[in-house]
Formats: sequence, structure tokens, C-alpha cells
Amino acid sequence: MSVRIHILSSSPALKRYEPRLRKISQSAVKRIERFLSLKNIDIVLYDNPDDTIPEVGGIGGYTPNAHTVLISLNPHHPKFSQAIDRELSATLAHEIHHAIRWRNPGYGTTLLEALITEGLADHFSIEVGSVTKPPPWSRALNDKEIPKLLKRAKPLFNRSYNHADWFFGSKKNRLPRWTGYSLGYYLVGKYLKTHPQKKPSKLVSVKATMILE
Repeated sequence: MSVRIHILSSSPALKRYEPRLRKISQSAVKRIERFLSLKNIDIVLYDNPDDTIPEVGGIGGYTPNAHTVLISLNPHHPKFSQAIDRELSATLAHEIHHAIRWRNPGYGTTLLEALITEGLADHFSIEVGSVTKPPPWSRALNDKEIPKLLKRAKPLFNRSYNHADWFFGSKKNRLPRWTGYSLGYYLVGKYLKTHPQKKPSKLVSVKATMILE
């Protein structure tokens, strides 16, 4: 199998969810394969509350390279059971899109590249039908904040940047939580509106600068 799903179930709290986690993960991968060619990916689901997002029920994702997707879970979250059904597929779609993009051109080292990588992944989750509306981190900014923060971001587009500040927030630098995700979602969405024939699945390997054209 080109995509392998590993559930680390030594945690007693997680073990009872293993059948559902495996079933939903397998179903999500099959759906994603209709849009992207998948091969040589290990998906690891494990009990790791510190890297989850409380707002979506205790699930979080991280893709460190082209072959590994890490799904952090918090089985003690009061809404974790519902989140498995509601959020797991979307998280997998987002992170698998990252894995494919890692192969070419990569996640990115500049602010613009990171914005576009994240924006494409969230739009891809919608394309595959995992969710019907953008996640909270992609709509964390209002209509007044987007142009102001975009103006601040543009001079840094082609430079190295502080990922934690731009994507997780910084009171010191007056950057709201999830600024980068929301700006990336906005920029990709703007491109998709002016290029309706394009889809996030077909843009997985394009350079970030093309999205600004």
C-alpha cells in the first residue's frame, strides 16, 4: 500500500477509538486519492494533546517532510469523539496536500511560500469535500484586518520570517493568532476566483509567486 496508516495505541485513552480512527482515515485517503496521486506516505496518529487545536475538538496535524504526516490527538477533549467524525478527514486532506507539495516546490522558506502552502491546503480540504466551510484559522481575520496585515506582510514576502509570530500570533508584534493561515487562505481564494478553471489539487506543485499573478 502506498499510504500506510499507523495508530499508536499504547495510550489506553486512545486505544478504544482505534477502529473508528482507522476506518475514517482509510476512507479519507481513498477520497483524497481521487484528486492527488499518493505514494510513499506514512500517516501516524498518536496521543499528543499539546499539539492539538482545542477549537476543533482536540485534533492537530503536522507534516515535516514529503513522506510523513503526523496527526496529534487529545482523547481527553470533551468533544473528541465528535471531532473524529467531523475534523479528522479535513486534517488529513490538509496535511497530505502538504506532503505532496513538499516534493515540489517544498513547504517554503519565505513568508509568501508559507502563506500559499497553507492556503492551498485549506482550499484543498474543501475541494475534496472534507469540509464545507473554511476552518477557524482560515477566517480568523475580519475584512478590515486582512488588507492591513497584508500590507505588513508584503515587504516580507520574499524574505525569511518568524513562522510562530505570523501563524500562531504575537502580542509583541501585534499579529493576531492564525494571521498567516487567514492571509494564505485569502490570497489563494482570490486567485481561484479569478481562475475558476484552476483547483487546489492541480496547484499543489506550482510556485507561490504564480498565485499572485
